[in-house]
Amino acid sequence: MKELMEKENDAFCIGVATGIKLYERKVVNACKEKTHLMIDGDLYYIQDGRDRLKEMIEKICE
Repeated sequence: MKELMEKENDAFCIGVATGIKLYERKVVNACKEKTHLMIDGDLYYIQDGRDRLKEMIEKICE
């Protein structure tokens, strides 16, 4: 019984880790492609550090 519980726990942890990796890829791809993410019906746009820095410098230099 204990062995079965350990296997279920391991399978759960692997599932969670896999799900996290999938969403990480989704976020990185959206950033690279400059597309949005749809989460609970809301649109989100992701910027990398370079894009954010460029935007800040442009605002300062206006």
